[in-house]
Amino acid sequence: MLGIDIGSNTLRAILMDQNYNKLQSEEFIIAAAKNMQNTNINQEAIKRLFFALNSLKNKNYNLKNAKAVATAAFRKANNTKEIFEKIKSDFGLKIDLIDSNTEAYLSILGMKTRLQKLNLFRKDFNYCDLGGASCEITNTKFSKSYDFGIISFYEKNTFKRSKHNIFVNFFKKNPQRLKFIKNKQLKLHFSNFHPHFKQLVLEAFKEVQYAKKSLKNKYIALNSGVPTTLCAYKHGIKYIDYTEEKVNGTLLTSRDFLIFAIKIWNLEQKKAKIYLGENRKKYLIAGALLLYALLDKEKLIVVDDGVREGVCIAYFKNIIYKGIL
Repeated sequence: MLGIDIGSNTLRAILMDQNYNKLQSEEFIIAAAKNMQNTNINQEAIKRLFFALNSLKNKNYNLKNAKAVATAAFRKANNTKEIFEKIKSDFGLKIDLIDSNTEAYLSILGMKTRLQKLNLFRKDFNYCDLGGASCEITNTKFSKSYDFGIISFYEKNTFKRSKHNIFVNFFKKNPQRLKFIKNKQLKLHFSNFHPHFKQLVLEAFKEVQYAKKSLKNKYIALNSGVPTTLCAYKHGIKYIDYTEEKVNGTLLTSRDFLIFAIKIWNLEQKKAKIYLGENRKKYLIAGALLLYALLDKEKLIVVDDGVREGVCIAYFKNIIYKGIL
């Protein structure tokens, strides 16, 4: 079965057998949530989407019998129906636009199955799926989609230089006093980071304040591009050489996301393209800061599996879900 997840940032496809073994996988940067003027998917993103589908077709993937879903950016866009009709006409691929609850369900289905295969599954997991335009947080008693993602967050926080107030100037002149500050937001506020970086991380704390209250459990499973790319970068894996096996089951801390954001902020563009992929650097920084702000002392485990795997598993288990378009 070929499962396709057309997300707000990426198109991800997986060919899976009935024993949930991954046979082949593909990923393309679509950036559907980028520059959504008048809440439309822009033409450049549409071109990237059709390029990705053509690439799958040219690799002899069976698009006509695939199960495909689309998520947050397409839920918000006014031209989704038009795009999907064109895709159906050109490729014979039917795409289900799914609501946030179905998205969370399929993502968790993929994560749970992988955790079980790794013998790492726990009943008391929180699940966090941070995408390009939304973030789904789910546990056994709670499921909610929050209206922030790595692209939407970055694009609404355009840099504006502000004057330092008297407290900032004080700590800049007396940096040794920072050790007495326990609150990590205040420490960052008084740090010597680049002003735009500092603005992003402080805005990230504001963005996630309501979502943070959802995290009731000690253990959190993370998927999606930010934590998986962080893991790959820690292992020195180039974007073109990415393998899920070296990422699955990796343990992280909240601070890892801040360190990752700092490192790639200072990474020259040529190396960023090699290790992070083309045009991903700024969005990965934004996503890493969102997760740093969201997470605290929880135990974090990363798996690559998500919605695309969930689509295949749901098919094999005869689980029915309905699209909203």
